[in-house]
Amino acid sequence: MAFYFWSLLNISLPKNDSLLSSTLGVSGVLVGFLATSKAILIAMNSKIIDDLRSSGYMLFLVSYIGQAIWINLTFCTINVIGFFQDHTQPWYSGIWIVLAVGSLLSFMRVADTMLAIFRHH
Repeated sequence: MAFYFWSLLNISLPKNDSLLSSTLGVSGVLVGFLATSKAILIAMNSKIIDDLRSSGYMLFLVSYIGQAIWINLTFCTINVIGFFQDHTQPWYSGIWIVLAVGSLLSFMRVADTMLAIFRHH
């Protein structure tokens, strides 16, 4: 859907590298945050964590975090590639917007879930 609207509006990335640098930094920070969240979650001992483990939902939560880490690492990679390729090309900007939206949404899903767990801890 993001790609559809991006192409419908005929948007391209700016010619300079500042957007790539910024999003590379942000996605790198998100990977660190997500990896830390995963470590905290696995090490946490509380009733809600025990309930998550016994119900099998812990596997889903760990999977959500893993997916968010991988999509953000992929977004980091596409940003690095943009420094060496013509990042104003439509194919590149299409991939970039899909990964940007996916990275943001996957992070939001994990952050929202982790905050709910911390509120009940």
